[in-house]
Amino acid sequence: MAEQRLIDRRTGKPQRNGAAIAALVVGLFALAVGAWSPIPVLGLLAAMLAVVPAVVAIALGHVGLSRSRRIGGIGRVMAIVGLCAGYVALGILVATAIGWIVGTIVQGF
Repeated sequence: MAEQRLIDRRTGKPQRNGAAIAALVVGLFALAVGAWSPIPVLGLLAAMLAVVPAVVAIALGHVGLSRSRRIGGIGRVMAIVGLCAGYVALGILVATAIGWIVGTIVQGF
């Protein structure tokens, strides 16, 4: 089955979903940096660097998904992967923060 491309009437070029592409890139960055957060010293810096990209990836993923519905499904998979990466990175960061808090309480400050 041939792939159907939607053509933009103004430019004559195939349409793209920039929000989905950005969600994928930012989400993978957040996941790569957030994976370092459980490491004791380096983890604090990694956690601070990964929070904002994770939230941005989630927002862009939702925008990319809604946009893909309007333009015929273009970028749907990229938006979903960006969303998943953002949510997983945020989950890692929240779990790590809870672990740090519980560990601090158990040790008695």
